[in-house]
Amino acid sequence: MKNNELKIKIVNNLKEILLKEYNLENKKINIEKPNDFKNGNFSSNIAMVLTKELKINPREIAETIINEFKVDEIEKIEIAGPGFINFYVKDNYLRNVIKEILNSNQIIFDTNENNNYNVEYVSANPTGDLHLGHARNAVIGDSVSRLLKKINNKVDTEYYINDAGAQMKNLALSTLHFYKEILGIESNLPEDGYGGGDIKNIAKKIYKEYGDTKIDEDINWFLEYSYAINLEELKKVLLDLNIEFDYWISERDLHSAGKVEENLNILEKKGDIYIEDGAMFLKTSNYHDDKDRVLKKANGDFTYFASDVAYHIDKFNRGYTNLIDVWGGDHHGYINRVKSSIASLGYADDKFEVLIIQMINILQNNKRVKMSKRKGTSVTIRNLLEELDADTIRFFFLMRSADTQLDFDLDLAKSQSSDNPIYYIQYAHARINTLLTKAEELKIYGSGEISKLSELEKEIITHLNNYEIIIINAANKRLPHLVCNYLFELANLYHRYYNDENVFNNKKEEINDKIIIAKAIKKILADGLDTIGINAKDRM
Repeated sequence: MKNNELKIKIVNNLKEILLKEYNLENKKINIEKPNDFKNGNFSSNIAMVLTKELKINPREIAETIINEFKVDEIEKIEIAGPGFINFYVKDNYLRNVIKEILNSNQIIFDTNENNNYNVEYVSANPTGDLHLGHARNAVIGDSVSRLLKKINNKVDTEYYINDAGAQMKNLALSTLHFYKEILGIESNLPEDGYGGGDIKNIAKKIYKEYGDTKIDEDINWFLEYSYAINLEELKKVLLDLNIEFDYWISERDLHSAGKVEENLNILEKKGDIYIEDGAMFLKTSNYHDDKDRVLKKANGDFTYFASDVAYHIDKFNRGYTNLIDVWGGDHHGYINRVKSSIASLGYADDKFEVLIIQMINILQNNKRVKMSKRKGTSVTIRNLLEELDADTIRFFFLMRSADTQLDFDLDLAKSQSSDNPIYYIQYAHARINTLLTKAEELKIYGSGEISKLSELEKEIITHLNNYEIIIINAANKRLPHLVCNYLFELANLYHRYYNDENVFNNKKEEINDKIIIAKAIKKILADGLDTIGINAKDRM
């Protein structure tokens, strides 16, 4: 699994050659994985990049590089097309890849980044069931957190409970409205109220427990009752999606603890706060924003922005070096004002990062399922969990980049066929498990040294060796779908291998070699799935 180290070794050797032959220093050299395995394990376009500067034909530059190149792990080098340089590693290097996979107790890739991350995601108002937009947010936030841990960062996950403000009052008024309806009392749902079945069920629960005795209760009683039920269900449904948070932070606790006022005083000392027409403004236009933003209204009420600013200050005060927030696409315009508040504290831009999650279309029978939370017609996480297991849901939310709109095909997700990518991947793992069980019955345990490697086996091991690079890229770029793509490709290679090799029709020593490779594939499949919060299955 030293693929990254070998890439660095190749780059350094190329730099030495460029310095010696052309007196060129510190040139950026790209080393890529060729799309076709036949073109080698690594490829570089450096000869073509330099041809204009050196005024030399790229193939001639490539020939010079090949003649001078010396890296022990490389078996041969070829020039392709106009001047691509393709590197092929030695079989023994590939054998060592398998050894390293099978000998490692835990696969962690230490990039020496060692940051202390706070990753905040979902953070939906506790005013009803979580819908699929929240689900995609949750799964991506959770998977990015897992990936950051995988490259040896310290990571805490956090849910910011938006439990202050008008939406909570609307929750209480909506519950009261449906409670009155049960009692036969005329009532109107508030204009911005919540009309979903989840709120109606809360009203039914109140009636079942208390009858009509709560009709004269203060509205705050309905708020607290509804809030407690919604928060409990919210936590439970996220847990069913294999998501647990390290911390739950309440907005109203920030206010009651005086942290909003306290943290705004920090900004005031920095000199970025001013008063105009009785209102308090933050000079966000000094940084990334198009205008200054109100922190406190003239009537003395804090804005939501004030709470958000104080909350992010509080995160830094708790010792985090990097903050990642996962927001819905409708919050895109909010990024610069929060980023400006952080810049005003003296933190670098890259210490605060927002991942934007785009919309989801649910498709069933090739038709779009319409969603509306306030009308109570949205497809909820709970609805989806009644149709699919958490593994399938997670994979389908992860298999496209978060910043692209996602069409979630329910029919495809339910299918048990090679068209369903998560079924295909989990089936590869289960298939290997069955293979290993049969091999053990024959007293073949997949041990010792691999004697020889076929071209397909070399391709498989090369793909296994790319796992480290994929994980590091997925973590650093916050792109868990790269792991999904990698695992699908690995599963596809194994299914090809299984169908082509007819494992048990070979000699015992050849079967042993194939079992060794199968065990390594199984380990990486399981580790990759676990890294994005999905279970590997032993039987299907």
